[in-house]
Amino acid sequence: MSYKLDWAPIWNNRDLIIEGFVTTVELSALGLVLALAIGVIVGTAGSTNSRILRSGSAAYVELMRNTPLLVHMYIWYVALAFLQLPPFMCAVFGLALYSGAYVAEIVRSGIGAVPQGQRLVALATGLTSAQALLLVVYPQALRMVTPSLASICSQLIKDSSLASVITVAELTYQASAIEGQTFRTFEVYITISLLYLLMVTIVTYGLLLVPGARDDLEQRVSDA
Repeated sequence: MSYKLDWAPIWNNRDLIIEGFVTTVELSALGLVLALAIGVIVGTAGSTNSRILRSGSAAYVELMRNTPLLVHMYIWYVALAFLQLPPFMCAVFGLALYSGAYVAEIVRSGIGAVPQGQRLVALATGLTSAQALLLVVYPQALRMVTPSLASICSQLIKDSSLASVITVAELTYQASAIEGQTFRTFEVYITISLLYLLMVTIVTYGLLLVPGARDDLEQRVSDA
């Protein structure tokens, strides 16, 4: 017997899908903001002349990247249960710490790609080290690493689906619940796949609207 698609159960459970979609957006957005903040701080520390800061940055990156994301979430949800954090925040912290390590390496490489003379000239004009970093180095580094950051952001959105294992009612969790009630496997997972594709596409192309980012990406492709 051939399988016949039936989209009625999807429409009948649209409230759950919308709720899961909104939760996924909130989870991804908050995790992304924290990951960027962590990445900028750790990445900047990794590009300094201080051996202690560089070692600390490298240790954080290796520890976070070499531990599976699912383990990060279980640590917050189970091992640190005494903190009594809601599952949503456990997922946010897991995503942020894990993705922040990748952002840190991107930021570090971006800062390293800015010619040292740029910072020296900025200091010679009377700017402080912090001002030179904020006004001269960061803007140039951001333009160069935006394509890589877009990739990390899209990966974070997809990784947010793992939050379903710690009972966060995001898109994948709701899809699993609907599938268990209706047994319309294909329809359910086709629907959420399209929603994930929509989110990733919007974020990716949104970041590439940063001035100069698209030109830099095209230049990399042509050089390759």
